[in-house]
Amino acid sequence: MGKDVEVYKGILLISVMDAIILAGGKGEKLHPFSYTRPKAMIPVGNIPIIGHQLNALRESGVKRVAIVLGGLGNQVVNYVEKVKGDLEVAYYWQEKPKGTADALLKAKDWITEDFLVLYGDVLISSNSIKKLVEKFKTSDAFSVLLVEKPKREEYYFGVSLKEDLVRKVQWWGGDDARICGIFAFEQNAIEYIQRNPGIMRSVTIGIMPPLEAELNQSVAEMIEDGKKVLAVEVVDYFEDVDKPWEIIYANMKYYEFKARRLKESVIGKNAYISDKAVVKAPVYLEEGAYIGDNVVINAPTFLEKGAKVDNGAIIDGAIIGKYSRVERYSEVRAVIGKNVRIGHAAEVCGVIFDKVYILHYSEVCGVIGENTDIGAATVVGTLRFDSERQVVKIKGKRYRGESVAFIGDYCRTGVNAILMPGVRVGPYSIIGPGVVLYEDLEPYKMVLVKQELVKRDWGPDRYGW
Repeated sequence: MGKDVEVYKGILLISVMDAIILAGGKGEKLHPFSYTRPKAMIPVGNIPIIGHQLNALRESGVKRVAIVLGGLGNQVVNYVEKVKGDLEVAYYWQEKPKGTADALLKAKDWITEDFLVLYGDVLISSNSIKKLVEKFKTSDAFSVLLVEKPKREEYYFGVSLKEDLVRKVQWWGGDDARICGIFAFEQNAIEYIQRNPGIMRSVTIGIMPPLEAELNQSVAEMIEDGKKVLAVEVVDYFEDVDKPWEIIYANMKYYEFKARRLKESVIGKNAYISDKAVVKAPVYLEEGAYIGDNVVINAPTFLEKGAKVDNGAIIDGAIIGKYSRVERYSEVRAVIGKNVRIGHAAEVCGVIFDKVYILHYSEVCGVIGENTDIGAATVVGTLRFDSERQVVKIKGKRYRGESVAFIGDYCRTGVNAILMPGVRVGPYSIIGPGVVLYEDLEPYKMVLVKQELVKRDWGPDRYGW
């Protein structure tokens, strides 16, 4: 039957596993947002990624969780302590980022049985974890990996499969599926992780791996030793939030999942919909949420507690956070954080973090960091003349990103600022009035236009007086 499995009255009973979340690392590819928060704290549907993971683990029956932390890890501790509920949580620290296997070893003394491992930047549902655990518990597998099919045309750890049997794990290889960063291991798998060589040797010829202890190398060595490693395919949704545009992908996938499940409107306590609103799709209104006069709802929309949409706003599908306001003929297709204000004919799409103001004819598309003030008539370019996706250079590697802007936390733009497709703005920075920004802006910088003025004499004599 497998590991720790019983059948009671025809129902399969699967014992609970402990889980380890690896939430260390610098997250440099995710700049500008990882300057001020760990990747595990990136919001998806207004819940940090690690919040989604804890919810999924809890719903899967997990009781004990260890979290391995790195830089800015106190933000994770602060959040988790508020939401952990009945979960037993232990914290471990990786002082220097030396790879995922090294991070896992920080919690090795906590491991007392078979265990799960989750990378802290991965968005998944409880159904994926349940499927993974069931496969592991009802088979004789040494390890089970969660994978995504078909493999994307990008640079990831991939696997070659024979049905559900993993035959090879490789970077820039493994043609059948992508490894999602969620694993189930037998307890004695820790022996393979302890003897990790400190470099990913299972790579395509010519590829240059860094000197880091990569967990996938340990999995590759399990396979080489004849251990059975199986794969199960992810369900519902999945995103590895590693680069800035993947924040958008994760939020859109989560929104679409919620939207598919919203078959009819749900109206919470003291929520209100005006008779003058045009509601063409189901809405989910939490307590005190408000849809006012002349609002148009074109796609499923979720208003959190106290959120307000009013005065001619057009919503083309959104999650709108607590106490946020979208009003005065704005048009929105976005996931919006709490205490955000969007108004006066602003057009907004993408992901907006908490406490952002976007007003006065602005047109903004991308990811906007927390506590950022967008000046009047700020415009983000979204279409190149060649109609291609924007090429973004990250740590020396060129990626096909998205033609939107990525503005970090605690930034400001002046009136009539223009941001061209793909630019990244570091936190604590200002884009001055009238600036046309073609290149990335580092953190803690202000960029201003330097212009040359011409003065001439003028007066009534110019008109013949």
